[in-house]
Amino acid sequence: MNFSTAKTEYVSAWRDLLVIFLVSCVLYMSLGFTRPLASPDEGRYTEVPREMLEHSDMVTPRLNDMPYFYKPPMFYWMQAASLKAFGINLFSARLANSLMAVFGICAAYCAARALYGRRAGILSAAFLATFLLYYALGQIVTLDMAVSVFISAAMFCFIIALKSSGARRGILTLGFFAFCALAVMTKGLIGVLIPGATIFIYALLIGPLEFLKSLKKSDIIWILAGVAVFLAIALPWHFLAAAANPPYSGAEGIVSKNPEGQGFFWYYIIHEHILRFIDADTSNRAQPFWFFFVIVPVGLIPWIVFLPAVVRRSIADGWRALRRENPELIFFWVWIAFVVLFFSISRSKLVPYIIPVYPAFAILFGEWLSKNWSEKIDFTKIAKWLFAVLPVVGAIASPIACAVLISKGKIDDTITAWIMFGALSFYMVVSAAIMIAILRGGDDRKFFVWAFALSAIFLLFFNPVGRFAQRPSARPLAERILAESPSSEVAIVFDYNYFQDLPVWLGRTVLLVGNPPDEQSFGYMRGRDAYDPKFFDSAKEFGDFARKSEKPVYVIVRERDIHRISEAKLNLEKLGENIDMLLLRVKK
Repeated sequence: MNFSTAKTEYVSAWRDLLVIFLVSCVLYMSLGFTRPLASPDEGRYTEVPREMLEHSDMVTPRLNDMPYFYKPPMFYWMQAASLKAFGINLFSARLANSLMAVFGICAAYCAARALYGRRAGILSAAFLATFLLYYALGQIVTLDMAVSVFISAAMFCFIIALKSSGARRGILTLGFFAFCALAVMTKGLIGVLIPGATIFIYALLIGPLEFLKSLKKSDIIWILAGVAVFLAIALPWHFLAAAANPPYSGAEGIVSKNPEGQGFFWYYIIHEHILRFIDADTSNRAQPFWFFFVIVPVGLIPWIVFLPAVVRRSIADGWRALRRENPELIFFWVWIAFVVLFFSISRSKLVPYIIPVYPAFAILFGEWLSKNWSEKIDFTKIAKWLFAVLPVVGAIASPIACAVLISKGKIDDTITAWIMFGALSFYMVVSAAIMIAILRGGDDRKFFVWAFALSAIFLLFFNPVGRFAQRPSARPLAERILAESPSSEVAIVFDYNYFQDLPVWLGRTVLLVGNPPDEQSFGYMRGRDAYDPKFFDSAKEFGDFARKSEKPVYVIVRERDIHRISEAKLNLEKLGENIDMLLLRVKK
């Protein structure tokens, strides 16, 4: 490749990246303001960085003022930077998470372009951006999108480095270790375990000798430098957190299951990385083994109908030809298989855990469609028709879902709900009509261009419609309290998780009637005497406090738990509600 051609390629890649970035930002950030924060996750992962800023402590994450070592702080730091720059609002709360999703889309473009060419890069980015579960997790603030993108970026660096040479190969090697470290700093040891295990299995499948032959002598230097980069990024916080939170003198050994008196390393390594994986009682997230085998295909909607064609593309020429001509496809399938099996074995299963498989799927889908773009596209009439009529199923399901939510008392603004669900249903009928008309015309490329566009518009309904399907927000109740008495005492009764966005909008922590939630029990144990004033074991104890308080006292409670506060024997006045959330004021 001469200098002129290289310059043209460079300009083309950056132009594509800019367009993909801008389009993805519009898709992932334009309608977030239409949906409140969803508790517990979005409330929790906004409150922890808010408290980091309040305490001016970037080492020890806190939730309701108590140490919260549930996960490392990388994502909290990104969140804190956003809150610091833009204040506390829906945009700043979701900015870091959505930007990570966009970065993942751009990374998929770069990887697919490096491996298979520009068209594959654009198509891979388009597939990833419109996978249902990837989009959904790009809208909901959790740690899983960030760790997924860092893991994916590391894996992309590795597989591209194998086909590169010189300084480019070295920089990609450093990138692999740096992204692994960032993944570790986001969600712990899976950040290095998943890439490491995937590479090991891939090397076994293509042949250890063949894999070793692909390495160069200069790789040793780059690997050593990469290890140094990894340690420089990942180690400092772990040591600082351990020093700030040592075990107490009466703690049992680090291999004990007893949390009493334990320090940071016990909770971080034993509790979060071992017990959560093997012990259902610790994880509290047990699901059947097959759970992710169902979730993964659902997350590929609407493109799931083309998965058989993608699989056929991978195995069409046989194992030997695949190893010789396109071993990268083996790498992406190993990546998917390991992630699915790893989390299926775990006793802790939540839907967001599986998000790291979708960047790999995007490359497989993009490579498949790119190879067939100039020819008759390799998928059956059945798949085409399934894709075209799939929106009809959604059009039928949409009003049914609305009716069910209303019947269960999950929606108070029924008129707006029917309008939004009806608009979604109407849009899907129109989409089906457009796709069927294009399908009858026989132009496969036009079919896919419209499919991507219509899928993107469909995803824009996620936030306006999704707000009716999530838990109600405590924000209106917080605003009422702030308007009346900003310095009052506020207590959540028996269900902190249900109201985790309340402290975000109050701008301060709250009291709690009842024991700390399980995920806060370790932090509570670390400073029980200091935190006791924030907790009341019973409603009676809280009642004694409320009667003596010189400040106004507000109570936040779920409607189903209102009887549990009666033991306090307080004169309570109802000030507001949001679905089943009640705001009460203690009348002195």
